[in-house]
Amino acid sequence: MSAQLSMSSEVSQPIKPAYVRLFCVYWATVVALAAISTVEAQPLDRQIGELSAIDRQFMAEQRSRIESLANRLGRRLSGMPERDLDTLQEILDRRWIDPEDQLTQQAMGVVFGDLLAKELGFNWVVYRDRAGRNRALRYRQDDIFIFPMTMLSRRISAGAALDVTALYDTQVVKQRKRIPGGKWLLD
Repeated sequence: MSAQLSMSSEVSQPIKPAYVRLFCVYWATVVALAAISTVEAQPLDRQIGELSAIDRQFMAEQRSRIESLANRLGRRLSGMPERDLDTLQEILDRRWIDPEDQLTQQAMGVVFGDLLAKELGFNWVVYRDRAGRNRALRYRQDDIFIFPMTMLSRRISAGAALDVTALYDTQVVKQRKRIPGGKWLLD
C-alpha cells in the first residue's frame, strides 16, 4: 500500500509573487513586439542583405572562371571598362560559352557587374524576393537595383546578339538618371 499524498498548503508549490508574473508578461510582450516590428521593417515580398562569405567566395571563383578565358586570349581582367568589355565581347564572339552553361554566363555577369559597380558607385547585395535569391547591385540604401548576372545570362542563353559595350553604356545612362543628383553627370 502506498502513502497518501499530503494536501496541506505547507507542502504545496509556493505561489510566485505577482511581480515575477508581471515581469514574465512584460518580457513576452517585448519579444512579441520586436518580432512584429522586424516583420514590418522588411517587406514580405523583398529582403536585402549583405553578401555572405560563401557569396564572396563564389563570386571570386566566378571572376577566376572569366579570368581564365581572358588568359586564353592573352589578356587579363584589368577593371578598366574599355579593356574588360572588349575581352568579354571577344569571349562571346568566339562562342566559348555554351548557351546551356548558365554558370559561366553568370560569371560574365559578375565581371560585367563589377565594372558597373565601379562606374556608378553601386555595391553587391543579396536580393531575396518571391522569385528567389539573387546577387544584385544596389545604389547605397536606395531602391535602385541592377541584376547584371541575369542581364547577360538571359541574353546569352536565348541566343540573342549581344553587344556588351552597348549594354554597359545603356545601363550607365539609365542608372545615372535614377541616382539622386546623377542627372547632371549626363550633360
